[in-house]
Amino acid sequence: MNLRQIEVFRAVMQAGSISGAASALHVSQPAVSRLVRYLEVKLGVALFERTGSRLHPTPEAHALKREVDGAYRSIDRVRQFADQLRHGVADTLRISSNLSTGLELVPRAIAEIKTRLPGLHITVEIATHAQITDQLLSGECDIGVVSFIETHHPAINTHSIGTGEVLCAMAPTHPLAGQQRLTVEMLRRQDVISFGHETPHGRIVTGLVGARDQPVAPTVDVRYAYVACSIAASGWGVAVIDDMTARCFEGSSLVLRPLAKPIAYTAYALSSAERPLSSAGREMVRLLAHHWEATRARSKPARGARHRTTKKPSPA
Repeated sequence: MNLRQIEVFRAVMQAGSISGAASALHVSQPAVSRLVRYLEVKLGVALFERTGSRLHPTPEAHALKREVDGAYRSIDRVRQFADQLRHGVADTLRISSNLSTGLELVPRAIAEIKTRLPGLHITVEIATHAQITDQLLSGECDIGVVSFIETHHPAINTHSIGTGEVLCAMAPTHPLAGQQRLTVEMLRRQDVISFGHETPHGRIVTGLVGARDQPVAPTVDVRYAYVACSIAASGWGVAVIDDMTARCFEGSSLVLRPLAKPIAYTAYALSSAERPLSSAGREMVRLLAHHWEATRARSKPARGARHRTTKKPSPA
């Protein structure tokens, strides 16, 4: 496929019709139609099913689009780097982070590294652990920041940046809000918000509430701990979360309680084992560890006071 054919194919996939693609590309409809048919003949597969004026992509078309989109992302990265060179910025750092570490930890580290390296170009994306792993393996990001990982990929280096504690969050009206510490038996009698069975965080929750003889089936599943906290603060269920996310809800109408048998977790900065980190990347890892410890040191005096409840601040 040449560049023109790729552009036409992408335009048809996005528009869903010959006329829409022709309008987007500023060419005639017959030209687009001929190119689409030529591609199907050349590849030997049907890329679209036609219903009137609409084109419905086949599974083969979706698979091809994934490859095309990956190629375009690579081209975009080359263009971005060329633009950085044109503006005198020769280094870039691409970070993908879990939401819990991306809310406070990553921003603090970025603010400090930018004061030291003002020419450094940084991009930040919030992603799941699985997405971050894929991005590191494909070269789409330089550093991943995650918590609750269980196994280490052989092609990914792990740099421990700190440990934390698992807490339980709930509304002040919740039946467990009056307890100082929560046992597994207490949690198993309540609605607990799930993070799914396929994630390390989710398996921690399942291990707490899923007794072998009487497994509890959560009725609310979320992807991010921040969302779980918001649901709990709204008056439903218990969120089993990391203390880094809990910090973001300090001063809100959310009660935090530790577990009777504490569960610790570790946060990591991840990098590719095949592509060594730049000096800026190594400095970012160091700053992530530094700000992790600084954040926990600031929160220690408030650990005894975290059981107090204040009114939720009004939205800005």
